Amino acid sequence: MAEGTTDTGLAARQLFAPGPKRILALDGGGTKGIIELAFLGQIEVLLRQHHGDDPGFRLSDWFHLIGGTSTGAIIAAGLTMGKTVGEITELYLELGPIVFRPRSWRLPGLAARFDAKPLQRLLQGQFGDRALDSADLRTGLAVIAHRFDTGSPWLISNNPRAPFWQDPPSGAYRGNRHYLLREVVRASTAAPGYFRPQEIAVLDGSQPALFVDGGLSPHNNPALSLLMMTQVNAFHLNWPTGPQSLHITSIGAGYYRRGLPPGAKPPSTAGGMAFQCLMQSLSSAQAHTLTMLQWLGESPSPWQINSEIGDLAGDSLGGAPLFGFQRYDLLLEAAWLRAELGVTIPERHLNRLRRLDQPALMRELLDLASTAAAKQVRLANLSADTNRPSP
Repeated sequence: MAEGTTDTGLAARQLFAPGPKRILALDGGGTKGIIELAFLGQIEVLLRQHHGDDPGFRLSDWFHLIGGTSTGAIIAAGLTMGKTVGEITELYLELGPIVFRPRSWRLPGLAARFDAKPLQRLLQGQFGDRALDSADLRTGLAVIAHRFDTGSPWLISNNPRAPFWQDPPSGAYRGNRHYLLREVVRASTAAPGYFRPQEIAVLDGSQPALFVDGGLSPHNNPALSLLMMTQVNAFHLNWPTGPQSLHITSIGAGYYRRGLPPGAKPPSTAGGMAFQCLMQSLSSAQAHTLTMLQWLGESPSPWQINSEIGDLAGDSLGGAPLFGFQRYDLLLEAAWLRAELGVTIPERHLNRLRRLDQPALMRELLDLASTAAAKQVRLANLSADTNRPSP
């Protein structure tokens, strides 16, 4: 155990209790976070039934570690506080149009498109002045942000055995336990061009660190990063592996391959080409994460990776899966939507649904994702534990 740690509180009991462990990982995606809430709503219904229709049941009672990137970080923090999926969904639908209201006047390229103050007020109202060591966080929490001034992704958690949790005797840095939850979540959501960066004091009396959206890293899907946190010795968790002992539920926010539409021409400017390549790189990183998780784990309903390697069903690195794995998502691709949901959406409207800043389309996305969730989510796929009698 790391020197000076304290293993008290609800979150620590979830992180360090013996027995099978369950991880919930939530992607980034702006207003498309409503898609994740549709899947979470179906999961919550099935698990509450599994727990005897207990009205007090929360997803924080089931998952030992909940983590997210960007909009997924907001949802993860809300769930960790014991909020129901319905409460978070109502919050998204009510405040989405306020948070994503374009400025009445700005200089393009010089000011962020959206004023960060409504988002800050939202986070202040939801999380107050809680720090990461707050005793009322009900389970493990991890948030992905990207530290811009050092060019490094950060996984910030409430794991009291993690490096940098405590203040060191030398005073070389400020322990992560003191970081305010609202600032950590705000850091993860600070998408460049949309919101200004977030500053966090990592050393008292010095220049604060500058953070931007965690989606600008390989971890827009944070599942692989969360898995590493449970296995890398430095974090002192060392959770057991194997499909009966460890399960990962990963939820997307409307994935699509960022290629050129049929017949479309590539961008005519160098800047346009560079931006498109950046977006494709982020999409490729997300596809790579899914590939690794399906290769390392065991999934009852794996996603097709590509035509070369298929869905990797029955193909495990080392011959044995390290964990159970289930990915849920709404693919915002016309062919998939027709085949899976029986809906036809014109390409022009589909491009609007794919955007991160469309609060007016959140209810439509919620309806589409709810239909997909009803087809995809099965109690038996949520963990090996759901095949046993309810508690």
